[in-house]
Amino acid sequence: MDRFLENDTVIKILAVVMAILLWLIVSSGNPAQVVTRPFGPISVTEAPLTQSNLTASSVVPSTISVAIKGSPQSVESAKIQDFTAFVDLRSITHAGTYSLPVHVSAPTGTSLASIVPKTVVVTVEKLGTKKVPVSLRILGTPAPGYELKSSSASVKTATINGPTTELALVHQLVADVSVGGHSSGFQEQVILLPVNKHGQVVPHVQVTPNLVSASLSIAAIPPHKKVPVVVKYTGVPASGYTINNISVSPTSVDITGTTSALAGVTAIDTQPVSVSGQTSSIAETMTLVFPKGTSALTVNKVTVTITIAAKG
Repeated sequence: MDRFLENDTVIKILAVVMAILLWLIVSSGNPAQVVTRPFGPISVTEAPLTQSNLTASSVVPSTISVAIKGSPQSVESAKIQDFTAFVDLRSITHAGTYSLPVHVSAPTGTSLASIVPKTVVVTVEKLGTKKVPVSLRILGTPAPGYELKSSSASVKTATINGPTTELALVHQLVADVSVGGHSSGFQEQVILLPVNKHGQVVPHVQVTPNLVSASLSIAAIPPHKKVPVVVKYTGVPASGYTINNISVSPTSVDITGTTSALAGVTAIDTQPVSVSGQTSSIAETMTLVFPKGTSALTVNKVTVTITIAAKG
């Protein structure tokens, strides 16, 4: 036995065996450390639908949270950009609401400890198209002494595409145009927005064309003044009848013209209403008579009511 132990080769082998046994003992008492770490929110994307007439209109919730586990170094070096989360829509062929699992890829060297939530609700709708009228929404006011005469868009209608439920909400396409401070006409390119009847933008709708030209005409406000309307009439009612009241609507009108012409106008007369031989009240629309050098700024006709009743 002593000779055996004196053998140099045997001693070396025993030393190696003892080292291995010692390493195993130490390793079994100190296993590799594993840590966990939460991440979120992570946006959920969609693998594309294979049916061209369908679209995913909503994913609820649109974000998830996860926890990963692994070595301290791998977990601490992970970034939220290293994660991808998606739902697979490739097998869906009909519109409807689906509860689908979320697929998540974890950063290299880590594994997933949890996914919250594990499923999301995806609404798939049919795509549609329709034509919608275009209008301009005028913002602001021109420079003092100027007014907006007219406005128009280069197209009267445009095409919208999107989920059919969203298309049904679109009331019109509007483009905002500011005339604030302008003293002359102008043109500019404007963006068309799909809005509902309350003027709110409807999402998930594409507009073609989405950029149009708006033309605005702005001119100086001509001299003008507001004057009362005077009702003129001819003749007399039938025997035994009399005029009880005369009224006109509107009672005053705005007129325009040269400064000198306007200075001489204190009232505007109507074309005369004939009451000859009348036994009942009269209600007629009458044209206004404008003095030379003046004209209507707003209306050129009024409604005249003459009340006729029996005497006594």
